[in-house]
Amino acid sequence: MKVLRPADFGRGVRVRGMGVALPERRVTNADLIAMGCPLSEEEIVKLTGVHERRWVGPGEATSDLASRAARAAVADAKAELGEVERLILATVSPDYSSPSAACVAHARLGLGETPAHDVTASCSGFVYALEIATRCVLTGEAPVLAVAADVRSRFVDVTDRSTAALFGDGAAAALVDEGPVGEGLLAIALLADGSGAHSVYVPAGGSREPASESTVAEGKHTIRMDAGPKVYLKAVEGMLGTAEALLEREGLSWDDVAMLVPHQPNRRILDRLARLAKIDPAKVVIDLEDKGNMSAASVGVALDRALRERARPGDLVLVVAGGAGYTAGAALLRIGE
Repeated sequence: MKVLRPADFGRGVRVRGMGVALPERRVTNADLIAMGCPLSEEEIVKLTGVHERRWVGPGEATSDLASRAARAAVADAKAELGEVERLILATVSPDYSSPSAACVAHARLGLGETPAHDVTASCSGFVYALEIATRCVLTGEAPVLAVAADVRSRFVDVTDRSTAALFGDGAAAALVDEGPVGEGLLAIALLADGSGAHSVYVPAGGSREPASESTVAEGKHTIRMDAGPKVYLKAVEGMLGTAEALLEREGLSWDDVAMLVPHQPNRRILDRLARLAKIDPAKVVIDLEDKGNMSAASVGVALDRALRERARPGDLVLVVAGGAGYTAGAALLRIGE
């Protein structure tokens, strides 16, 4: 596990502003059932905790959500797009296989010759983007836009019991900038375990199995979740282990954390995470009931809500995520004045 601490460089890094973008279309559990989902409304809520999710409409794509969230974050920071020195976009659902979704969003934002690139870390993508943005700020490149955006609805098989009800679409963005030492982003930890490369994946459409008539006919362009129970356990282990290791390195415990903002895979995973951490469930931010699992965007959207509705100066906020691959990440923030 790699841990980055801005204070070790004698500098401070903060989240200067945040923004989110959600599609207008709401898809209820009843809507999913009408599309062919083989679960009842009661089963969906029991298994996932999700009542509805947002899906993009015709003509909408990942870069549309990403650019909207980015504009909102810049406005929230009372900054200008012309100040941005880099755009980092975490996604597993780019508009095209090439070029990057970041380049498409870059054009929409009018960022001139500002560098832009994608990062792929599944549901941990927002934390990965935040870590890269922090490194950029520490080397004199600021402010930086760290964005996470995913359109998972285009890859959902509504007849698959294990995945049909889970996923939604959305985006979150953070404008990362210099700040006071001891406030803002105190530490970020990342890890990966490639043994889970086929835990949750889309089999076809890449260089290993390009799109063809047979891959489409066999439904290989939709999300597959192999070994569901193992994915469930790895998600909990990844988030819990990364969080506890980061807290230990910082000389802190769960009691010091005012809010835990986890990735939002499903309600059962979040409840188990709270139990194993022995943290007050009231400290855990739950934000999936009306959004579903938005992959990389979920934890960013949840963080935006937590900062606006619950955070107080001095609070320690712990952000944790775990995703396919396997990947995991944790970020510790202290809320400033």
